[in-house]
Amino acid sequence: RAAGPAPRGVAPEGVPPVQVPGGMYASHTRRLLRRDRGARAHGGAARRRASTPLLCLIGAILLVAISRHTLLPKMPFLGSFWRVSLAPGGYIPTPKSHGVKYELHTLPVDAKAVADGDTITVYVDTADPRESGNVPCEVQEAAAERTKARAAKNYEKADTLQKIIVDAGYRQVPGLTGEQVLAKKYRVRLRGIDAPENSMPYGREAKEELVKLVQGRTLKISIYDTDRYGRLVGDVDCNGVFVQEHMLKKGLTWHYTAYDQRPELAEAQAGGLGLWALPNPEKPWEWRKEKRTRKW
Repeated sequence: RAAGPAPRGVAPEGVPPVQVPGGMYASHTRRLLRRDRGARAHGGAARRRASTPLLCLIGAILLVAISRHTLLPKMPFLGSFWRVSLAPGGYIPTPKSHGVKYELHTLPVDAKAVADGDTITVYVDTADPRESGNVPCEVQEAAAERTKARAAKNYEKADTLQKIIVDAGYRQVPGLTGEQVLAKKYRVRLRGIDAPENSMPYGREAKEELVKLVQGRTLKISIYDTDRYGRLVGDVDCNGVFVQEHMLKKGLTWHYTAYDQRPELAEAQAGGLGLWALPNPEKPWEWRKEKRTRKW
């Protein structure tokens, strides 16, 4: 039978192998190894050079995204969105409770701003980054002119300018250091509680307690909604005191369960103080409903 081809590197049967000096094999092998290492090194360098622009692009995108989030956050404000102006120490939003739309950080509260045990009027300095981008130009100009008019004792002009400011929902009030500042006015309904009306038992006491708690202090108010009367509905923090819970524990307000089911407020109401010591305390919402029925 005819023999098949011999395996590579093996001499056919009957043919003596050719002896090649070992130095030739060694030098050839070294050349092949050097060529292989060079190709791998060249390919790695090429891959690194190709990946560098992509990494730079990704880094640039991340930097832009971080800077936009830090300097130009979008904040929901009274149902719309607004941007904070670029300024040193620009406002950086902090995590908030579920349902909170935004926060108000007020100027010190005046005693006259407390209407009853669950409603207060507050002012926020328009220099606050959360407010500065929303002040109408005509209000800013009127405030500057009013300051000049008062300095010149031109009170008639100052009163005219004051009307422009007030009609737009602003006012010039004493700031944290006592100087007059332009401030935005907000009327706030304390969320989750209902105080007795001033003419009801414990109505006057509820108002006095709220005045004692907030007078002369700055407040942090977390806004959730706006009620049918145009008031902002929110939780009020006064130097770390949760105002609604405080009023309930004092027995001066009711937990308004029709609009708020928070267990901490229900527990605070169970103290047995104030109006809860009465044999049959009347719910303020029922009192108002009965009064409207009698009126009609």
